[in-house]
Amino acid sequence: MNAMSAHRRRGPTRVANPVDPCGPFRRIPLLLLLLCLPALSACSKDKLKELADTVQKEGTNLVKESKKMTDALVEPAKEELPETGRMVIKTAEPIEIDQAVVTMHVVGDGRKNSLQITSYPPGAERASAPAVFLHGTTTVETVALLAGKSLSCNLFVEPKAGAPIARNEVGRPVSVTFGSMNMQEKTMVATIEPCTLIGSDDQPLEIGGGEILAVVIGN
Repeated sequence: MNAMSAHRRRGPTRVANPVDPCGPFRRIPLLLLLLCLPALSACSKDKLKELADTVQKEGTNLVKESKKMTDALVEPAKEELPETGRMVIKTAEPIEIDQAVVTMHVVGDGRKNSLQITSYPPGAERASAPAVFLHGTTTVETVALLAGKSLSCNLFVEPKAGAPIARNEVGRPVSVTFGSMNMQEKTMVATIEPCTLIGSDDQPLEIGGGEILAVVIGN
């Protein structure tokens, strides 16, 4: 038997491969992977919990904002009440009235027009106290044209219910100066100069001036 025959019977000699996938070196990465799996799993759970908390928080905020928008659409807007005017007459005990109206009555025929400022609506049968009545004449035909002008007026004041009605002395009118007119709100401001009125009981009523914001009725 020669060497060639012996080789054919035995077959080729096999040498162990150090990097064989089934060899001992393949077990090391597998072992490391198994050791890291718990850490990876824990990290994933924390991330998922954080994500879930974020989604829940954002969802809650979204619900709140949606409710605000819905309420704004459903609830009617608050209606602004129209201006009623106001007066402040500076006496020893200031007279404050939450209403003031100014009207211009055009007389025509070349006569002066009549201006009235009252603390009660025009045509009211009875004025509740305190009450104020101002009357003057002018050549202008609209209240807006009074801006910057001063008029000599008769002033009547009832300080409180049952009190004597005081007025300026005949021949000694009270000066009233007008400011600009608010065209949008249709109001006019006016200032009363300091003066002395005489009551129906002949007692003086000292007026330290007055401030008026009157609603313009008509022109």
